[in-house]
Amino acid sequence: MQQALQEWQPQPQTYGLDCPKCNSTQLVKMGRYNGKQKYLCNDCDRIFQERPRLKCECLIPGHQSNCQSCPQFQEFLALVKQKMDELRILSFQELQNLKSSLAETLD
Repeated sequence: MQQALQEWQPQPQTYGLDCPKCNSTQLVKMGRYNGKQKYLCNDCDRIFQERPRLKCECLIPGHQSNCQSCPQFQEFLALVKQKMDELRILSFQELQNLKSSLAETLD
């Protein structure tokens, strides 16, 4: 987990300002309908209504209640899974050595 945290570089971002079809951010406002903003995607010509926006400012993954739906948190989980897969192939002795070296760095 510590290795994943060291490699993960969170970037404060706002999600939801992209086309739900092609993920483009080349959008044009197309008026309002029932109080919601409508957009036209310049890349795929899809028209869609304003979607809920998610603002990610987390420095500690999983700390906030909205982390489960955050794309950055999903990237972090993938990184943790990769690190866990790397640990699974190590022998018991290699794991012991890794544990010892991590304990020394934490002291």
